[in-house]
Amino acid sequence: MLSRAGAVGVACVLLAAQVVSVSADALTSDLIPGPPDGSWQVYAEGTGAKTKDDIYGSKASTVSGFVDAYDKSWSNDPAQGLVDRLERFSSVFWASVRLSESRTAARDNKSHSSFKVVSGLGSSAYEVTDPADSQGYLSDTIVMTQGDYVSVVAIAAKSEPDHATLLDQAHRQVAMIPVPKAEYNAIGQGIVSGMVWVAIGAGVLTMILAAIVIIVVLRRRRPTLQPALAPVSLSPDKRYWWDGTSWQDTSARMPPGVPLSPDGAQWWDGVSWRPRPPG
Repeated sequence: MLSRAGAVGVACVLLAAQVVSVSADALTSDLIPGPPDGSWQVYAEGTGAKTKDDIYGSKASTVSGFVDAYDKSWSNDPAQGLVDRLERFSSVFWASVRLSESRTAARDNKSHSSFKVVSGLGSSAYEVTDPADSQGYLSDTIVMTQGDYVSVVAIAAKSEPDHATLLDQAHRQVAMIPVPKAEYNAIGQGIVSGMVWVAIGAGVLTMILAAIVIIVVLRRRRPTLQPALAPVSLSPDKRYWWDGTSWQDTSARMPPGVPLSPDGAQWWDGVSWRPRPPG
């Protein structure tokens, strides 16, 4: 039991290290799925509500928009720990900013064994692995955002952490989080996206301006070309697109004018390839 508790403890520590309102009234704890199977047992000491100070410590004052958070932890033989933390923020904007800050810190942290961007898990998800700690535990962590929430899922083990289990928990976690359609409609996709990009940095703006200059030059040189289609506005999590009147589900209806793969089976959302909906 001590070794299993140690694994969960390591996973809980990882959550703190990585993490340097919706239309539904569900409690944050209710939005965290159970473990992958019955072999995982609840670890009571690692389960419960978390305050901003619990998570961020001395840096809590620098984290804006935090509402609440909850941890659920499980242990499994031999010496494995799994932790799923869900943090709720006051808006899509603050959740996106928090993930961007966390991802930048993780990318620059040379103590990680690896860092990579992960597709298919909300918007701009990333994954880090860490070498064995003083107790001999290896770890694997995924950090992602969906709507107003930031999720951190970590697994630790004395042997190679089970990556399939980590991905399974992460995918089920994303599926549990409600999409704040009301917020998207009230604020407007243009305002949300604009605020996020300003917070992330001026580098993207430079690229956009460069692209505009190139387009203007090409149009002047080739006046017979047809004008390009206006870009489609996507929600931050890429699951919805704005048709000018309401939000459309990308899994049911593909946005017009988006790039397609050579076989036509997938379309590009600006970050990753998505399956083309039937019909």
